[in-house]
Amino acid sequence: MKTFKNYFIILFLFIFSSINSFAHFGSKGPYGGSVTCCITYDTTVYVGTAEGGVYESTTSKLVAWRPRPVGLKSGKITALAHSGTYLFAATADSGIYIFNGYAGSDRYWQKINNGLGNLKIKSLIAIDSITILAGTDGSGVYKTVNKGASWTLVSNNILNSTSITAFAKGSNYIFLTSANAGVFISGDKGDSWTDFNDANTLNIPGTNAISVNATTNQLIVSNSNGLFSTLLTMPPPTAAYTEVSTGLPANTTIRSISNNGSLWSLATDKGVYITPANSTNWTASNAGLTTTNVNTVVAFQSSLVAGTTGEGIFKASIASPTWVATNFGFNNIKTYSMACSGVAVVVAATEKGVFVSKDLANIYKRANKGLTDSLNVTDLQFWGTKLLAATKNAGIFISSDTGATWTSFNMGLVTLSIQKIATSSTHAYLYNTSGEIFYSTGTNWIQSQGALPSGVKPTSFVFYGNLIAMGTYGNGVYYSHLGSTQWVAGNSNLTNLNITSLALQGKTLFSGTDGDGVFVSDTTNPFNWKTTALTSISHTTTMGLNGTTIQALATYEGYVFASYTGGLLATSDLGKTWIAGGNQFNLPSYTNVTKIDFVTTRVFVTTENNSLYSNALSELPPVVGIMEVKNDIGTFNIYPNPSTGIINLNLKNINGIVKQIFVIDALGRKVLEVKPIDQMDETLEVHTATGIYYIQVLSNKGGSTQKISIE
Repeated sequence: MKTFKNYFIILFLFIFSSINSFAHFGSKGPYGGSVTCCITYDTTVYVGTAEGGVYESTTSKLVAWRPRPVGLKSGKITALAHSGTYLFAATADSGIYIFNGYAGSDRYWQKINNGLGNLKIKSLIAIDSITILAGTDGSGVYKTVNKGASWTLVSNNILNSTSITAFAKGSNYIFLTSANAGVFISGDKGDSWTDFNDANTLNIPGTNAISVNATTNQLIVSNSNGLFSTLLTMPPPTAAYTEVSTGLPANTTIRSISNNGSLWSLATDKGVYITPANSTNWTASNAGLTTTNVNTVVAFQSSLVAGTTGEGIFKASIASPTWVATNFGFNNIKTYSMACSGVAVVVAATEKGVFVSKDLANIYKRANKGLTDSLNVTDLQFWGTKLLAATKNAGIFISSDTGATWTSFNMGLVTLSIQKIATSSTHAYLYNTSGEIFYSTGTNWIQSQGALPSGVKPTSFVFYGNLIAMGTYGNGVYYSHLGSTQWVAGNSNLTNLNITSLALQGKTLFSGTDGDGVFVSDTTNPFNWKTTALTSISHTTTMGLNGTTIQALATYEGYVFASYTGGLLATSDLGKTWIAGGNQFNLPSYTNVTKIDFVTTRVFVTTENNSLYSNALSELPPVVGIMEVKNDIGTFNIYPNPSTGIINLNLKNINGIVKQIFVIDALGRKVLEVKPIDQMDETLEVHTATGIYYIQVLSNKGGSTQKISIE
């Protein structure tokens, strides 16, 4: 039996919003990017990207994409294949992967390169559920008959030194294109290959795309001389090509060819071209595309799906092809920095400029007015209510309206190639590409280089009291009084001087290193450093990732966060133990996590080629010391979490008779007390300012505590 009570409380806390405690890191835009390849299988579309891994959409309307980057050691996807049982991905520099790893209900990629003589893969095709052919960049064709456990070279001598650019199946044969040799055919599942050319295709450079129409028994291939077709009517088929380029503009570069039996589709540098299968008169189909730089197009159910360079994914109805962008969840944009503020403000610096969201990264707006070097913003930082942007070519810009308008802020600077900024309530510091350090209190910049070694390479700043510490790569840590031009080394017992990042928690400094994890020191000068616990967690260890190379540090809500390629850690006990900073699945295993920042309920991280990822802070356990009660009577379920005011508690697993339920704020203060009248369930209606709270359940045998976010 469930009881229902109304409790009206007003709390003045930080504002928090979140996802449930079993969530994963999720892509948080900005969305878009570059597609290299696309396949369909059953009700799923799979997309490969230039540097951002693999995405899938399992909705018939293609309204959302899910990243599948975990386990990949490279995000440079060149080809995809589905065998009917397994999904395979080829990369430009790291070989081939199969998507069959499991960690609970989560899935990840596993590398399958045994026997591959070349890890630069250009093409893939599935012959049956476990037999795959792989075309390499310069070393011919490899075959596996055991879903990648081992590979064998199966190409003729003429193919062994060429790039295999594409495969196709049809009429019980396998066809391939060789970049410079033309078309080849195999009737024995790829074990041997025969020339399948005439004068139109033999030894023609730029042979890079092929498709076979099973309905019409027609093969179409592209090369630098144009588009050519042959009928596959004879057993075995013979090659008799005719040019089928009618309707295509001159000098069109064809990237891919596909068909669904009744319609041919071309992806080209001039957009999408289509023709009915019984015709070869191509017509442009570009209405709605924001770019004509198209790399792949495939049919999916009643739609066409196109992947572009830079503008992401588009879909169109086959019956009436007008393209509409469909990029939600597809976050494949190069991202250089981000900054968060307050409840819901997120600012991202990307290859397309600066974007601002004021609703927790759900909707972004471009914010580049006056920012003359907007495509090269290297760092973002809030300075009170103002926003600073560092750029590669034009120095510092400042905005008083969260990026709506920008003005130059360079007085005193000579070198305008800025790498990083840091701010306190009174001072802003920066360093440029020459290793020069400057500070400002709001009007001009003053150089602060005294006592630093020649050629110093700054990497990070952190403020503490009226002092600032600076990490350097190769020279360790220095500190200085705010506004001073002199620096003092503070490297006692710091055995790795390659500092990548700094953070402060209370009176403890943290320094991340390149190769030795994290060190800690109190802020008593001079610093005296000691190592923390090993910075690794089981998930990233399974992925073969190196947790000792720290890329960023940040502090929030009693935790210190540390990032490395594919991972995010957190400690609440000054580095004695590290835990996962939220569920790590979905964070790409191949890209650096270059910055960490927070809104009041979420942690955001910047990845180099996959935009922003975010997770709920409510996934982390309460910081030791906030709660006096141990979790010694079992657990209870809170749902939904986050909540908009209705909090449901399932108490059936609590040991003992429940006596009291408390709502506690982030400072450990009891702000609400409830005496339950039902042992199994409790429902609270809480009218409150949004924030992060702790629900504490007391029974006659002990207590249990869990975190909740209220929106």
